[in-house]
Amino acid sequence: MKKLLLLSLLAVALAVPGCSGGGSSSCSFSGLVANATYLVVINNPSTGIAITLTRIASSSGTLSISTNTSCSNVFVVQVTNSNVALSSSPSSIDLENPPSTATITGSGFDTTYGMPRIEYFDSSGFLVGSTTANSVWGSGTALDCYLPDLYDAYSGTYQIRVTNKTSSGYYSAIVGTATVTAYGRDRLDSDGDGWYDDQDCDPYDPYRYTGCYCGGGQEPITICP
Repeated sequence: MKKLLLLSLLAVALAVPGCSGGGSSSCSFSGLVANATYLVVINNPSTGIAITLTRIASSSGTLSISTNTSCSNVFVVQVTNSNVALSSSPSSIDLENPPSTATITGSGFDTTYGMPRIEYFDSSGFLVGSTTANSVWGSGTALDCYLPDLYDAYSGTYQIRVTNKTSSGYYSAIVGTATVTAYGRDRLDSDGDGWYDDQDCDPYDPYRYTGCYCGGGQEPITICP
């Protein structure tokens, strides 16, 4: 979860004008599909690292991105979604004793450009973990995969999203979603102040839940190193 949070903070820093220390570029893209979802890929040639953001084009089919790299290193890929209703087996997971693999059934799983990617999102839409399929069979109607690390997950309902890799080299073709329930690890609110421990700046002081500093930020104590 720490890694996912750090990546999210980095993505925000790149997307907001004036956040970079080395100057920023305003990159505009036009002629896009109005209100469509796009992957915005920002390459950093000096590090070889690519940051991928998700953005929605305006009603006039434009996108504007501020970044600290040249616009020649930024490009967009349209995201498609087939909205297939998928099913997962098992349909419930004991977080204290999770299975090693899962089988997802539906249709449209494609291995032409690589194995499909499977992502687990919590009820707030945060990415909990991801993995890729081990195999696809039944003419693209079934796949199996290892479960991602759910060590930091809590009891609740999760959405599983399956995405195919396309000729662009990116996972931009969403097949559909399934749901799975998890149990056995409830979120704690140790001081009873209405903030879960993993959200609380001080999980043992009911009068202190914001404004704590670790590493110069306002992260909750529970996620500080």
